[in-house]
Amino acid sequence: MRPNELTSMRGLIAPRASGAPSPWRGRASGRLVRVVVLMLLACGASALRADAAARVGIVGWPLARAEAEALAAPALRAPRDSSALAASSEALARRLQDAGWLDARVHLAWNAGADSGLVAQVAAGERYRWSALAIEAPPEDSAAFAASWPAWPPGGFVSPGELSRAITRAVDRAEAEGYAWAWLGVSAWDADSGRVRARLGGARGPRVTIGEVRLNGLLVTRADVAERAMGHLRERPYDPAAARAATLRLEQLGIFRRVEYLGLGGTGDWSRAVLSWRVEEPRYTTFEGAVGVQGGGGAVGLARVELGNLLGTARSVSLSWQSRGRGLADFGVRYVEPMLFGRALRWEGALQQQVQDTSFTRFRYGARAKVALGLLDHAEAGFDEERVVQPHADVRDADAQNTTFALEHDGRDDARTPRHGARLRLEATQIFTRQTLRAPAGQPATLRNTRGGAVQAEGEWHRAIGRGSGVALETRAADRFSTERVLGDWERFPVGGAASLRGHDEEAFRVDRYVLARLEWRWFLGAPGQRLALFWDHAEMRTRVALAAGGDAVRQQGADGVGVGLRLPAAGGDVDLDYGLQPGHGFLEGKIHLRLVTAF
Repeated sequence: MRPNELTSMRGLIAPRASGAPSPWRGRASGRLVRVVVLMLLACGASALRADAAARVGIVGWPLARAEAEALAAPALRAPRDSSALAASSEALARRLQDAGWLDARVHLAWNAGADSGLVAQVAAGERYRWSALAIEAPPEDSAAFAASWPAWPPGGFVSPGELSRAITRAVDRAEAEGYAWAWLGVSAWDADSGRVRARLGGARGPRVTIGEVRLNGLLVTRADVAERAMGHLRERPYDPAAARAATLRLEQLGIFRRVEYLGLGGTGDWSRAVLSWRVEEPRYTTFEGAVGVQGGGGAVGLARVELGNLLGTARSVSLSWQSRGRGLADFGVRYVEPMLFGRALRWEGALQQQVQDTSFTRFRYGARAKVALGLLDHAEAGFDEERVVQPHADVRDADAQNTTFALEHDGRDDARTPRHGARLRLEATQIFTRQTLRAPAGQPATLRNTRGGAVQAEGEWHRAIGRGSGVALETRAADRFSTERVLGDWERFPVGGAASLRGHDEEAFRVDRYVLARLEWRWFLGAPGQRLALFWDHAEMRTRVALAAGGDAVRQQGADGVGVGLRLPAAGGDVDLDYGLQPGHGFLEGKIHLRLVTAF
């Protein structure tokens, strides 16, 4: 074991149809299948362990045999692979050396006889114990390092790995207290006659104050706006946690395509330093869209105008239009204030008009505020008013007041192109509605007040499989309830289309409650935001409907969509282009979905 292997010096780190049988009837059989699969997996794992025990012969291993078999498993899975054999041999030797057998050697080879198993010859040697361990540093620094040092009784077995971890913990603590240039390492290592005497040398150095904050890449954004979002860093002791938090706040500001923390830089005075970041600004003022003509002469498509980062203040305004066919159109205006009253309080106001053919027309306006509860969590509160007019339904018009509260945890490594991590969002809405009922000609209209609510839950889970691929699972569940047993179409959740169930028309279903899962196998193509994916979407939906003979009944539906999707970076965000197909339908019956994902 060489002394420099233990040295640690730390600066800054940088389809089913609606009338088809419901899958809910198959719960029992589904559970049975899952139980059988789990039993088979358990049996397979047991067989693999038994096979490993039979095919690995270990001579001279002083620790638990199961531990050696686990370390030799890579070589066992790749017979005659010399690199796998060498890696397993090294892993076995490292494990013994870390347990005190510093002179341990392991020879791993395949048996050339009739039994072609794997044989490990272990020469453990003598197990070493600590004789002395001392820290040589200035008195104040030595005391500070010792304060974070674990109990190290003389006579204990030597563990180089534990020593390295203890050194790292001591340096981390010093760095967290502002000593950015702290270092600690092994300066002497004497192993003789089963005893080890070691000395550690190091120093904390001066306590560092941040004298300057540099943001490279600012072209439009004002520096004072970005620094205000990051929090107070200038003329304060260096804190690595505060630097990480500032990076996250820059990302959450929502105006940069990319934020990279460059770390700590020195100056002529070792007690003062510079914190640096590099940011990448997108094109803030953009127009994007796609327009086509449907049969019958109706225009379809979507368009969006983004006026982002107005005058470098991080404020943004957007106008959007979407048409899904004749009589189906959405118009929207949105304004975002990222730091209300100079605080980390995001405020958003929106106006929206929705025309749903001859079913209803909705006009909605409101505001929502978001406040951070830490680095990864935030809370939201919102209030909006909406007015709905229905030309043919029993309810002629309705005025609703919606009060919303939400909590969200975002632990993804990147909001735009996540490769690992998870996100969870819970939202609850209280709804008070005043409805005007349609009356026969010549009679006065009747007013009715209703109360209700809605709950929604969203989750994402991302896992990297390789350097350029990964898997993502998105789940969503929602429920709408009211004092009225049967909800109107305008009160129900829309399901179908690019943002929910691909392979189906936009808002093909309007339901009271649903559970949706979207599974994707992704390939990341290089540029941020660029990826190719194979997907499977599945939804289970329930809706209470009125019967012509009177009364009501619950309708259950299930639907699937499979296909391929492509995401490409655009001027103001990303473009999703998906081709989805309902299972059992021909290729030409698939749906092409286009969605613009804004960066603001």
